[in-house]
Amino acid sequence: MFGNCRLCLQQSELQSSHLLPRALYRMIGMGSDRLHPNTVQLTSQSRKKSSEQARRHILCSRCEQCFNENGERWVLRNCYRGRGRFRLRAELRKRTPLSGAEIEAYAASKDEAARLGYFCLSAIWRASLCDWFCRGEWYDQIDLGPYRDEIRKCLNGEVTFPNRVGVMVILSALEQPVLAMSLPSSYRNGSCHCHRFHIPGMTFVASVGGTEEDPLSVLQPPHPVLITTEGDKRVQSEMLALLGNVPPRGFEAPLVDGTEKI
Repeated sequence: MFGNCRLCLQQSELQSSHLLPRALYRMIGMGSDRLHPNTVQLTSQSRKKSSEQARRHILCSRCEQCFNENGERWVLRNCYRGRGRFRLRAELRKRTPLSGAEIEAYAASKDEAARLGYFCLSAIWRASLCDWFCRGEWYDQIDLGPYRDEIRKCLNGEVTFPNRVGVMVILSALEQPVLAMSLPSSYRNGSCHCHRFHIPGMTFVASVGGTEEDPLSVLQPPHPVLITTEGDKRVQSEMLALLGNVPPRGFEAPLVDGTEKI
């Protein structure tokens, strides 16, 4: 398929680009066929086990490689990979925690922060380009408003990270995080529009707009990365809701570790 690449805007042969990296499907489907891992997709309408993945023809091969080199490869190597392997969390816990933080937090290096921020914004930006279809379900594109082109320029190396755009990174504090991922979803938080998604062991929240800089943004010094169960609680509550298990008002379901084949 030929057309204009949505990142560099050049006419080119377009690749079948994933909304979230295809390596995540292999990681989550560890017990399945490595070449065609079957994962379970939970939505409010259905539960389906399949190897189909969310893809659209939107990027040229050069820009696909750019995404891989600037964020995806590093993040996927350092997220939770099952069997107790969680490189980024292990590395951060060798450092002195940030003073004054109410929860466990560490300063990422400038390079680590850049890769985490790039990965998050690349996924959010792709989710804003079009609707996505997978396993009979439509996922509506998210709205980045005037920030979409600013983020595109940043991802293409034309500008630095744009103003009034923040990225919060939350690592799981569970001994064995859940091997799951979620596609980006949006919500409002004060004057900011927030867009959240999850991969194994990591929750990313991109915020756009607002009147003040986010002190928890990894894009700003001291480049904080949080380690807490807040992301895990959100994932568990959303999974329970999709399974039809909504706890009574005022009752919080106990948080449990993920399960995987060892």
